[in-house]
Amino acid sequence: MSRPIICTVCNLALDAFTNEDGVTYLHTISDAMDGRDVNHEPVPVQAPAEWRGHCDFCTAGEPKFVVPAQDFTTPNAPNGFSTGDWAACQWCALLIGADRWQSVVKRAANHFQRRMGFPMPLESRISIWTLYRQLAENITGPIRPLGGDSDERG
Repeated sequence: MSRPIICTVCNLALDAFTNEDGVTYLHTISDAMDGRDVNHEPVPVQAPAEWRGHCDFCTAGEPKFVVPAQDFTTPNAPNGFSTGDWAACQWCALLIGADRWQSVVKRAANHFQRRMGFPMPLESRISIWTLYRQLAENITGPIRPLGGDSDERG
């Protein structure tokens, strides 16, 4: 598996989409909603081994764990795809390990409300739930601590 693709301009992770020209990388919706500076064309590169980003689930916590996963096409975005492992903060890792996906969605929705000042729309909650259930079907092994050069996420 390869490391995530990030933008060299802002050092943030990028989402991957396929189109007639191949793969296109775009800034994530969550980074835009967090008020991060994503008002530029992404310049994609493979992240260095020490790059950590934020929790792929709640977007609030610092990643401490790897959720190993095989590549899959993302639901509700037929041109989108997920490649490789996901990163999880301590709390999200505990919830995922206990198969408490609804609680992971609730955690993501709570962080959304704290940063945006209004509740996450129901459509977004359903979309996240669908994405996380698809991920759950593609997890390839136990959650493990993040650390060392052998850990990769995409």
